[in-house]
Formats: sequence, structure tokens, C-alpha cells
Amino acid sequence: MKYQKDKQTKVNEFLPKEPKPTYPQVWSAYNQAQTKEKLLFMHLLRELADFVVDDSVKCSGRPSVNVNEMLFCLGLATYVGKSSRRLISDIAIAEEMRYITKKYHFNTILKYFNKPELKAVIKDLITLSSLPLKPFEEHFAVDSSGFSTTMYAHWFEHKWKGNSQKRIWRKAHVMSGARTNVITSIEVTPSNVADSRMFQPLVKETAQYFKLIEVSADKAYSSRANLKVVHDHMGVPFIPFKKNATGRMKGCLIWRRMYNLFTKNYEEFAKHYHLRSNSETVFAMIKRKFSPKLRCKSEAGQDNEILLMALCHNICCLIQEFFELGAKIDFNLCAELLPAHKLKYFN
Repeated sequence: MKYQKDKQTKVNEFLPKEPKPTYPQVWSAYNQAQTKEKLLFMHLLRELADFVVDDSVKCSGRPSVNVNEMLFCLGLATYVGKSSRRLISDIAIAEEMRYITKKYHFNTILKYFNKPELKAVIKDLITLSSLPLKPFEEHFAVDSSGFSTTMYAHWFEHKWKGNSQKRIWRKAHVMSGARTNVITSIEVTPSNVADSRMFQPLVKETAQYFKLIEVSADKAYSSRANLKVVHDHMGVPFIPFKKNATGRMKGCLIWRRMYNLFTKNYEEFAKHYHLRSNSETVFAMIKRKFSPKLRCKSEAGQDNEILLMALCHNICCLIQEFFELGAKIDFNLCAELLPAHKLKYFN
């Protein structure tokens, strides 16, 4: 009789199957957040923009644009996702609702998208927008994702004299909360920057304002220096080890401890590590709600566009958790936690 492996009864078939975990949605809170999101978004965006202090040098000539109102227009443009000309209708509505004092020309809005001076200010606003959710976040995840552009690089012409092209794209390195998906720190780099290099700045930035209990990331971030920086901030790093890794400390005790847990009790390790999946959710939320492609052609404009997506994402998270978790949104108290040099615009 021929042995048929596929038809053999397996032991697992006699064991009771564990029910798959479910994540129920609080539909009443979800419905309220979604139906009221745009109105609340405009209110919170304007409130955040008002914290920016304009310390730019005033010159003679035409009057300068109000930076607070322009940040509101840039955030609204990112949230709406329309072309600059079609955006003007929404700008007119914002003027009627007194969020801005005048209806700005679409060319002015496009000009400010490309200002490199705005990058630091938008990053500070991202930090400020995450602080109301500080009581709910102690577990964090780190990951990166690319955003494509309309630009191409001729990468074989110099060597092979050919016409091959390679699309240029930018990379966003993000640290986010595992419960609310709020972005706590972000860095935007060219596509060739390694993920592991950006891990420590993200952890240090988040540790200034949040309590780190656990930080999870994938193998790309596996190094003694990265595990140590999490441990130095009183957190536990759950980062898988590569195949050629050993348990040798080389001056890093947390490396050996996590290596022993990874090799001897992987099931326990995996329970914590798989919180990293929430970082994938963050990028999926951003790209589905806004766009995976960047419209700006300059590097400064592309960086600002990604940062504005992150800011809009955080505001949407605030609105959701306001209804679902009862989060208290008080930016005045949160702004007191930021250093004095933050939220200042220099031109």
C-alpha cells in the first residue's frame, strides 16, 4: 500500500483549537470620531499652529505671511488631499469659520511647502500633538517605510551609457505607540539611509516625554548599541537576533539577557515582539488616508509633506481616542513640557 502523507491523521487534529484573538471595535465612539473628524481636525490643527512663535527677521517690502495661518493651510491641504487649486474652496470655508484671516493664493501655499525652515517646526508640532496620549502609551514600536516621488535618477548613465532610470523615494523612520498608533518621533531621510542608524535618535526623542516600558523592532535594528539605548532609558528591547548572532556581551549585559530569552523561550519573546505589527498599521493608516506618493519635487518639500502627513495622522488619533479612551486634549499643559527653543520659526 502506498504511503500517502497528506491523508495521515495528525495529532494536532485531536487537540482543541484555540480561538483566534479578536479586537472588537467600539462602534459608538468610532462613529462619533469619523462623523465629526473634519470639524474637530480643523479646530485642533489651528490650536496647534498657534503655539508656533515667529522669530524670523522682518525685512522691508511686502508684508510677510502669517506663519501660524500658513501652517494651518499646509495641514489642511495635506488632510484634504486635493490639488492646490481645488484646495481654495476649503481655504475659503476656513476663512468663513475664522480659522484664518484671509484666503491665500494657491501659489503662496505651494511656496511654503518647499521652505526648509518649516521642517523643525512641523516636527515640534508632531511631538506636541502626541503628548495628550502620554497616559496611554508605554509600549512602542520602531519601523520605516518609503514614499515614492515623481522624480527619477539616471543611475546607469555614468558607467554603462544607458538610459535606465530609478525612481527617487524618501524614507520615513517612525517610533509610534502600540496602543493608539500615535507617532511620538519621526525622521525623514533619503532612501539609502540604513534603518539601524535612526533607531537611537527616535528612542532618545521619545524618552524625553514618554515612559518606555517596551520597545519592539525588526531584525534590521538588531545591534548592541540599539539594545543598550533602550535599556539605558529603563525600557526592555524586543528586537530579534540575526542568524549569525551570539550571546557574547562585549560590554552589553542586556544583549545576553535578551539573547537567552530569544533562544530559550521564544514564545514569550514573540508575545512582546509582535507589538511591532502596530508600526505597520501606522504606515497603512497614513498611506490609505493621505497618499503613498509625494507631490513636491524638492527634497525640502518632500520632507515637509511627509511630516505634515504624520501631523495629520496624530490629530486623527487624538480625535479617535478622545471618544474611545476619553483622552484629555490640553495642548497648553503639554506645551510646558517642551524646551524653550521648541516651536520657534526662524526665516
